[in-house]
Amino acid sequence: MYSVVYLPGALRQLEDITDYIAFELHAPEAAAAFIDAVDAVASSLRGNPYRHPIYHSAFAIPAEIRFVPVRRYNLYYRVCEETKTVEVWRILHQLQQQERRFP
Repeated sequence: MYSVVYLPGALRQLEDITDYIAFELHAPEAAAAFIDAVDAVASSLRGNPYRHPIYHSAFAIPAEIRFVPVRRYNLYYRVCEETKTVEVWRILHQLQQQERRFP
């Protein structure tokens, strides 16, 4: 079993997304439902984080990044075998340009 950790960038993105949904779109229930959906997907990674595809980029990425869709967003993560941890790196809208978004 793996543990799941949200990196600071992913937490900021999750906050920005939910603030936008709650305040700009005036849909606080949808924002709460989005958080629940992200948490459910992240929790599902504990059992088998390798089941989702690797994100292939035209740019060099220092680690093997995988992604899983959550509604209209993608959750990007890395599996760290040494610590048995899944690190959530980014949460980005599927229409955003994904390149150069990883350290």
